[in-house]
Amino acid sequence: MPDASTLAHWGLPGLFLVAMVAGSILPAPSEAVLAALVYGGVPPSSAVGVATVGNVLGSLTVYLLGVWVARGGGGPVGRWVQRRSAQEGPRLERARERLATWGAPALLFAWLPVVGDVFVLAAGLVGMRAGPFVGFVTLGKGLRYLVVAFSALAARHTGISP
Repeated sequence: MPDASTLAHWGLPGLFLVAMVAGSILPAPSEAVLAALVYGGVPPSSAVGVATVGNVLGSLTVYLLGVWVARGGGGPVGRWVQRRSAQEGPRLERARERLATWGAPALLFAWLPVVGDVFVLAAGLVGMRAGPFVGFVTLGKGLRYLVVAFSALAARHTGISP
């Protein structure tokens, strides 16, 4: 994956791409690209909207993978998820417990590194309905990007260079 400055030159399409990848299980610098674009003059509302949509779509891939595996999906991807679930055993079990206790609002934390992916996968594995999943994941990830955007905007207005 190209670095954050290269992706920032791609503008909003680059932000969408990197945010979608970051929403999956792959690490990507979506916050850095968003901050660079806002610092460079892209309206925060546009950047936050594009990043949120891309990131939620990336999370949907992990959620749907969990749904597919829970319904007996097999093949190499299903076996990979089962191995990953075994590796993440205690963490995945805690995520399932939190989802059982808190329900869909637990997905407000889907933006957290490592733990967020586990929450998203667990939501698919336990069969959470898509509506609440999308709603809470969108809210959590959107708020995170909003904080990043306003931080970059504040840095631009105070003259702090990136």
